[in-house]
Amino acid sequence: MIASKPIPDGSFRVGVGRQKAWGVQMATAFFFGEAGAGLYFVAQFFDFMSGMVVGLLLVLFGKAGGHALHLGQPLRGWRALTKVRTSWVSRGLAAILLFVVTGALHILDTGLHVLPAVLSPLVAALALAACFVIMVYQGFAMSHSTAITLWSGGLMPVASLTYALLNGVLLTLVLGFDEPFLAQGPETVRLLQVAAVALMLYGLVTVSSLLHGARHASEAGRESVAMLLHGGFARWFVPLVIGAGFVVSALTMLVAPPAFAWMLAVAGLELTGYYAFRVLMFKAGGYDPALSFAYRFRH
Repeated sequence: MIASKPIPDGSFRVGVGRQKAWGVQMATAFFFGEAGAGLYFVAQFFDFMSGMVVGLLLVLFGKAGGHALHLGQPLRGWRALTKVRTSWVSRGLAAILLFVVTGALHILDTGLHVLPAVLSPLVAALALAACFVIMVYQGFAMSHSTAITLWSGGLMPVASLTYALLNGVLLTLVLGFDEPFLAQGPETVRLLQVAAVALMLYGLVTVSSLLHGARHASEAGRESVAMLLHGGFARWFVPLVIGAGFVVSALTMLVAPPAFAWMLAVAGLELTGYYAFRVLMFKAGGYDPALSFAYRFRH
């Protein structure tokens, strides 16, 4: 009798199989999670209350809510917490829960001083630690998928952290533009502008390196990169992710005066590029083709 083994995407097609488990809905959850965590992370250093609140809400409703909608049976989602030692998805869920609790407590303590003095710095530190995990765990979860070359090069967590911090800096410049810590401190605005440009340049190098590694790693990686740079996704990836998200944003920030309209324009360009990056990395992800159908002959 002959038994056969399908290639990873569940079919018997010869060639690179596309991953279809994660799509636009998951990309949107990733987008809100990293943008919200990055905003809270930066805002806490300035005691920027509005920024912390918005960041917390983005993670709570955009990130956690998006994942809940993605689950086939949301009421069983708590089971993910049972695999914290081995799963980055479980670690991410634990970090989200910890962040929501400690972040909310820190916000209340900043405004109303509800915590004892000895607990206040501990809660603030836990909120930042949980925030940091949220910023990187999505990249680790993707890079753990070794069958998908585009994701597994090791730079995905670096790209996630870079994007999250960049989002946080730009959203702080926009949401906090009339706040005292920015309105009365032009040197702070300039510092954040410099940080934004540095993160854009670092992000450009990181994404370029990620694509370079995938292109030279396997057939699936070469096809994924070709789709992003020359194929069907190139009309979105090149102008939005590379052009608007990094190059135009960096050049605009370098010449931008400290005006709200300029900060809003740069943030809009970068966030558009980042969202496109999240969606297209999912759509272009592919499995290596099967070399054989792994026939087994039994006598």
